[in-house]
Amino acid sequence: MALLPETKLRRSVGKEMDPYWQMTWHEDREISPGVPDLHYVMKDSYSEHRVGWLELKAIDTQITKSQRVGVEPSQHQYLRKWVHLMPIHFLVRVQERIFVIPGKYSRELSAAICRGDLAVISDIQFDEVDMAEMLPKFLRETTRI
Repeated sequence: MALLPETKLRRSVGKEMDPYWQMTWHEDREISPGVPDLHYVMKDSYSEHRVGWLELKAIDTQITKSQRVGVEPSQHQYLRKWVHLMPIHFLVRVQERIFVIPGKYSRELSAAICRGDLAVISDIQFDEVDMAEMLPKFLRETTRI
């Protein structure tokens, strides 16, 4: 059975990030069935970090006009309400490349038609094999109180 791109990303994130954070998966079966999101706190010092949120998105093909990263209307609504209260990012995998995009760019993300569009709105990007090296440092800085 072939795994959905988001399922593959979820497994990768779970494995690579486990030593660095305490997290909980969230999956709304009615809004975006099968698309996992998570909240987290970095482990190094809980008292120095606030809770953050990641929306996971993944596609195994190149991003194009006809193959975009989907953002549900309910996700845009959620972000408008919460993005000013906590760090929220999209963790987007396009093939092997990971883009970490601030939640405030949800509209730009859904309109992106190439990797260059994602690069412009990303805070950080890296290859998936470098996740354990790149993502913990970024999330520590992002959530530091």
